[in-house]
Amino acid sequence: MNLRENDGSIKIIAIVAIIILVFAIGIIATIINNSSKPVATLKEEPYEYFTLYSLDGTVGVVNKKGEEIIKSEYIQIYIPNKAKDVFICFKDEENYSVLNSKGKDIFSEYTSISPINISDTTLEMEKRVLSYEEDGKFGLINYDGKRLTDAIYESVASLPSKPGCILVKKDGLYGVLDSQGRIIIDTKYNSIKGDEYCSEKDEYLKTGYIISEKTKTGIIYGYIDYNGKILIEPKYESISRNLEYEDDDIYLTFMENGKKGVIKNKKVIIKPKYQSVVFYDVSNTFVVNRNGKYGFFNNNGEEILKTEYTSYSIAGNYISVKKDDTMALYDIHGNLVNRNSYKSIIETTNPSYFIAEDENGYYSIISKDIQIQNNYTNITYAFDNFFVYTTEEGKSGVLDLYTGIEVEPQYDYIIVLENVNALEARMENRVDIYSEKIEKVLSMENGIVQEVNDDYVSIYSDKEILYINKSGELVDNTEIFKNAKLYSYRADDEKWGFIDSTGNVVVECKYDIVTELNEYGFAGICQDGKWGVINENGKVIVVPTYELDTYYRPSFLGKYKYETLDNACCVELEEK
Repeated sequence: MNLRENDGSIKIIAIVAIIILVFAIGIIATIINNSSKPVATLKEEPYEYFTLYSLDGTVGVVNKKGEEIIKSEYIQIYIPNKAKDVFICFKDEENYSVLNSKGKDIFSEYTSISPINISDTTLEMEKRVLSYEEDGKFGLINYDGKRLTDAIYESVASLPSKPGCILVKKDGLYGVLDSQGRIIIDTKYNSIKGDEYCSEKDEYLKTGYIISEKTKTGIIYGYIDYNGKILIEPKYESISRNLEYEDDDIYLTFMENGKKGVIKNKKVIIKPKYQSVVFYDVSNTFVVNRNGKYGFFNNNGEEILKTEYTSYSIAGNYISVKKDDTMALYDIHGNLVNRNSYKSIIETTNPSYFIAEDENGYYSIISKDIQIQNNYTNITYAFDNFFVYTTEEGKSGVLDLYTGIEVEPQYDYIIVLENVNALEARMENRVDIYSEKIEKVLSMENGIVQEVNDDYVSIYSDKEILYINKSGELVDNTEIFKNAKLYSYRADDEKWGFIDSTGNVVVECKYDIVTELNEYGFAGICQDGKWGVINENGKVIVVPTYELDTYYRPSFLGKYKYETLDNACCVELEEK
């Protein structure tokens, strides 16, 4: 071969190589473009906008400064994301506009813009995407109006139990998109739903998908993990995920030939021989039922107790079972603990303790090395080694599992405060608060207990307001509302006003009741049974003219009442 021929061959090879390279790059680009990372939980942004419900029945929009930015003249307004100024405003049932905070029409290039509801039971909507319609088909846009997908789908909806994922239907089959419009699961399944898994650490990040396909013999189910990878091909009569655990293993209960078993990741660890399978997270134990008899397996599928018991109760590291009128207590390794007769046992948040009820309806506290029985008609676990008990006389007290009675049974009831290691003890009109050390930190007549946030609780009456932290210790309002410009303050004559962080009086102490400044810089002031509003500078926005029938102290946004019970919104009040 001469030099010219060699040169021609080299050129041909180079051209072929370039074509292959371009083709490969195209494939890689397509894969990258259509792949999706797990959909992270959307970080909650501070609310900026709120629906305003006016006295005449119309609705508008208020910003966080308490200013009406969309006039109340609509029958309905949707604010899908309260951090974004996108408002879908309906003049009537058919005519609507999409407006921004300046009242300007936006997204006019799209027709039939709609929010996507997360569920039928709440007012919450998808915070990343909206849907639009063209020629009877649907697509997605984001809150900046960017087109994420073409209008090629027969329907778009929020995927149940998987916020941030969009269920789409095409040619009669379902798939899943992420909030960027990228494909997670192709449209090839008869149905898709989230597996409902939600962990405290990752929330819905690791929620997987239960899929189904329609065959000649019926519907069969499979499973796709949160990365969009098929874990179990559709082949079972049903699949559900066992939810109560916090590790990366995936436990699925499946049905085959009418019987249930368990899959751990991809491996069958409990064969399908049972009518039911129940998982208990504290003990990592599966309880199976076959023909009315119960048996027990650990989370590796190893049998703990044979399927031969007629009833059971499981709590923490213990299993109470009944067989042939004989009851016995085992640990989760199948070792016999005792044969005391318990009708049931109740797990506590401490896996070392559980509460047992005997045949006479009396309760006991049982741990590995101690048991307390004393004809208690009720026992609830509080925290640490402390339990709340109720006597036959109907009075409640507190005991330490190891040292005995800490609070004598004198109260009508005692409850554990949510998110706080403290006890609320009630006796007629008086409330006493005990800290995590079971020390009484306050006593208040007609006191109302109200959560401030996840870290603090308020206890207040018409005469005073006090605060406790997560340990049940008294704290000042300056510790809780660190960024506030004003703090409630009561003078010696029991009138209320406001001081600044240095203790200087900014608002004269002349009110009967006040609230703290809320996160938007407004506080309530009450005089002669009527409420008004001040701002963070101490300026009176509304003189006390509102008559409110409310159990808890109200909150305000400008001149409007601020409510958060079902959906954060503002309500116009009538001045009297």
